[in-house]
Amino acid sequence: MRSKKLFSLSMMLFVLLVFGFVVSIEASLATWSRTYGGESMEVAHCLVVTSDGGYALAGYTWSFGAGIADFWLIKTDALGNEEWNRTYGGPGYEEAYCLVETSDGGYALLGDALLVKTDAYGNMEWNQTYGQFIRALVETSGGGFALAGHKNDDFWLIKTDDYGNMEWNMTYGRGRSDRAYALVETSDGGYVLAGETISNGYGDSPYWESWLVKTDASGVMEWNQTCIRGGARAVVQTSDGGYALTGYIGALNPLIGIEYYCWLVKTDAYGNMLWNWTYGDGSALSLMETFDGGYALAGSAGLIRIDAHGNMIWNQTYKGGTVYALAETSDGGYALAGNTGSIVSGKTDLWLAKTDELGFIPEFHPPYICVGSPQNKTYTTDRVSLNFTVNEEASWMGYSLDGQKNVTITEKTLTLTGLTDGSHNIVVYATDTDGNTVTSETTHFTIKATPTKWIATIAIATVATAAAAIIIIYTKTKKKQNKK
Repeated sequence: MRSKKLFSLSMMLFVLLVFGFVVSIEASLATWSRTYGGESMEVAHCLVVTSDGGYALAGYTWSFGAGIADFWLIKTDALGNEEWNRTYGGPGYEEAYCLVETSDGGYALLGDALLVKTDAYGNMEWNQTYGQFIRALVETSGGGFALAGHKNDDFWLIKTDDYGNMEWNMTYGRGRSDRAYALVETSDGGYVLAGETISNGYGDSPYWESWLVKTDASGVMEWNQTCIRGGARAVVQTSDGGYALTGYIGALNPLIGIEYYCWLVKTDAYGNMLWNWTYGDGSALSLMETFDGGYALAGSAGLIRIDAHGNMIWNQTYKGGTVYALAETSDGGYALAGNTGSIVSGKTDLWLAKTDELGFIPEFHPPYICVGSPQNKTYTTDRVSLNFTVNEEASWMGYSLDGQKNVTITEKTLTLTGLTDGSHNIVVYATDTDGNTVTSETTHFTIKATPTKWIATIAIATVATAAAAIIIIYTKTKKKQNKK
């Protein structure tokens, strides 16, 4: 009986250990960064998480291909390791802005006026040109593709068959210049186009407004709404049946002219604006609704995470990296695509990165330090424990107490002893493996250990004095009694 109980306990312990190990593996989020390129300029504008758990990214290359610039499609595994790449284009300039993984496992790429369809390995099956400016692409639920852009300064919507042959097209005009940059197929089988409408403002100066157009499945306009001054670059239909769109908004600064900010607009199902917020400098180029009903947007300001009401939760910037597209990954992190390097310098690489749930990529962030103790309080002992954490592997750690020279430490728990009474301050330093050094906030604390000792000494002395006095009184009294 005892052996059975021991066996049962052993099995329970084994299960708990294994379960704990599995949970720890699932809880950890992999982060990495990869670049792909040649001797010239390469940029990724679009990204998809593929059905096999890998990634496909597309943009353009100047280093490879037949023309000045060609479409470039790269397929990777789940860790960003390249599996294959393909270029598409002629002697001119071709730049891919949209990418979808198609229902047959292949890919469709769109840029300017060119649509390319490939098989699952990037081999081109067919291509079509449409003669005007096109920037948005979706594979439709009924088969074929829908494309959006502008034609003769009007929004332009095209519906094609499975081979890119045009079935119908519609234009929609409002201002003196209307340009569509984003497209989504809606839950009712229709379409929403988003972009900007430019009309005359004060003194005939151009006035930009974001414009949202809703059509039925045949491209007939059902409604349209202008939302806010600025321009839309991405749109999604949200889980509540409304829409969210992002892009840029301009504000006049009397000193330096127009400044641009990322913004997010939330509308109801008919395009009526419910709220809008701005976040940082630049323009947002990619948008998604997150699993919790919030939003993530990416662009020149980096990666921004927003709750369901438009409040910013956090934002991350990536020094040396420009983000054009994003996707949410199955582990709660994000995949980002864009480029590293500078277009001005003439050398850039395609960039693909995987972040954790807070948008961190270690090599693009210096370490940060959290000091758990000593806290900003008074200690009645001259012995204080120091605890701190560093968010990534450190090649060196140290601290400075009261401005003294840095003391190297090898553990993240340290006991300070022999501290004198009075105020003290301590700063912790850490250097990561890339040579980035960061400093914690200065922590102030006070030691008042000696007064306690004084009180004890005085008390003992007082008791001793009193005892001596009692002895003296007792002795004198005894002598008097003896004399009698």
